[in-house]
Amino acid sequence: MVRLVLNASVVVKWLLIDEPLTAEALQVEQDFRDGQVEALLIPEFCLWEVANAIWVACRRGRIDEPTAKDLLQFLQSYIQQGILSVLQNPPLSDVLDFALRFGVPVYDSIYIVLAQREGCPLLTADERLFQAVADSLPFVQWLGDYKRQDPQ
Repeated sequence: MVRLVLNASVVVKWLLIDEPLTAEALQVEQDFRDGQVEALLIPEFCLWEVANAIWVACRRGRIDEPTAKDLLQFLQSYIQQGILSVLQNPPLSDVLDFALRFGVPVYDSIYIVLAQREGCPLLTADERLFQAVADSLPFVQWLGDYKRQDPQ
């Protein structure tokens, strides 16, 4: 059974459902709930990125402040329910080495190094990140290509 590292761009779509590729992100969650995905892993840093996306949505008038606070509670409930497993960020030196070698921002490199360390795919909806590494890092997968996991 597959384990996946999720980029914040995927997790955000569970909360801000007017985003593109929301259906695919929700399918990932459903596959976990159905037992077709063993684990959905995120680094600690992802929580701050998702909280920032909620803040940006509020600042831009997409949501109001009470909704922003509710969405943060939803995020925390995904952790409490065991849907998201929060892992320690990889060592900073490993992340910086990767960023320097591949020309990928440190923030994005956190997810990639974690996926390498865990030996599982990284699922992202960040098109810029995906395009930057798609040819050299096949374990980085585009959310738009996600298909329902077959029962094992």
